[in-house]
Amino acid sequence: MKKIHLDTDIGGDMDDLCALAMLLKWPDLDITGVTTVSDEDGRRAGYVRYVLDLMDRSTDIPYAAGADVSRGYYRYPLGYPPEEENWPEPITPPPGSPEKAIALLKHSIEQGATIVAIGPFTNLMLLEKQYPGILSHTNLFLMGGYVFDIPAGYPQWHREDDYNIQVDVS
Repeated sequence: MKKIHLDTDIGGDMDDLCALAMLLKWPDLDITGVTTVSDEDGRRAGYVRYVLDLMDRSTDIPYAAGADVSRGYYRYPLGYPPEEENWPEPITPPPGSPEKAIALLKHSIEQGATIVAIGPFTNLMLLEKQYPGILSHTNLFLMGGYVFDIPAGYPQWHREDDYNIQVDVS
């Protein structure tokens, strides 16, 4: 069975919600953990818990709030769309700490999980700082990066505009 750990900035755009929903329904997949990044007092972790509760999975899939915006990791102010536009009810943020998220990431790696990072890479930076070299022996899939010129008719972004890579200070 394939093992995956999702590191996500769920809550700003619906792409991360769709990714989590897809993983939850994927056959023969063991989700070893879900961590949130660019969180605000556990708000994104609350969104994860809400989705896991909908699928009756909040007791068997560990989740934790990771790097918090209040700690100065991000060069831009990070915001959320109005909650009522995307969620059917108010979501209560669970308490958390980046230390728990780093421990969960480490535990997933020790189980042989592939780390799928679909938000800023701050949690990975914190993990690597605490456990130097751990990511060099880890299967990683990272969402982000600017490779080709944007075709006409699409927003004309430049490599400097890539959110997941450019938002981190370090």
